[in-house]
Amino acid sequence: MLPVPYLSSVRTAPNPVPSADGVGKLSPRARRNLAALGIASILFLALLLYGLGTFNSPPASSTVETTASTSYGALASSVISSAANYLPAGYAQGSSRELNANESGLVSAAEALYSNPGGALANMTIIVFGSPASAQTYITSVISNAKALSGYSDATSTLAGYQRYGVCYGYAESDPEGAIYVANGVCTKGNVYIQVHLAASSSLPSAEGDMAGFVGAAYSGLG
Repeated sequence: MLPVPYLSSVRTAPNPVPSADGVGKLSPRARRNLAALGIASILFLALLLYGLGTFNSPPASSTVETTASTSYGALASSVISSAANYLPAGYAQGSSRELNANESGLVSAAEALYSNPGGALANMTIIVFGSPASAQTYITSVISNAKALSGYSDATSTLAGYQRYGVCYGYAESDPEGAIYVANGVCTKGNVYIQVHLAASSSLPSAEGDMAGFVGAAYSGLG
C-alpha cells in the first residue's frame, strides 16, 4: 500500500483474464468486484500517506543483505512468479508489474491481479525490504492506520496459521446489500511484506478464506 503512483490495478487498467461472458471481457459481477477491490485498495493505500513517501526511481541495487536467516534475497517479482504455483483453486493470474522504489529500506516491489470464473478478483503486492526491521516498521504503520477505518471486521483469525512467520493482520467488510465482500490481509516474513486485497460475491467467509489462500501462496513463493 503506497502513495501515488499507487498499486491499485484499477488505475493501471490491466488486461483482464477471460471470463464466462467473453474472451478478454469482464462479466458484470467481475466489474462490480473490481470496483469494490479498487475502493478497498485506494483506502488501504491512502493510509500509508501518513508514514511513507512516494515510489519514484528504481533502486540502485536489487540485492538484499542476507545477514540473518530471516532475510530473503528474492526480488518481489520473483516471489509473485513463484506464488503462481500455489494459488487458491480456480484462480488465474492476469497482469503483473514491477514497482519502482527508492524509499529508504525498500529494495523491490511488485504486484499482480488474479481472477476466477465466479468473478472474484484479488490483488497481491510484495515488497522486499533491506532488513526485517524495515518490514516491521512498515507493517506496524499499516496496521495502526487500518484499525482506524470504520465498518470493517477483524479477519486476523483467518491468517493465524501464518503468524508463526511474522506479524499478520486481516480485516473484511461486506457492502450494505451483502452483494460484495472485501477481505484484506497483510503479513511479514523476515524482510518481506505481503499484502492481499480480494473482492468476491460469494460470501464473507469465502472471501476471507481465499484472501488467506493468497497470503499462503506468497509464503510458499518465498520458499
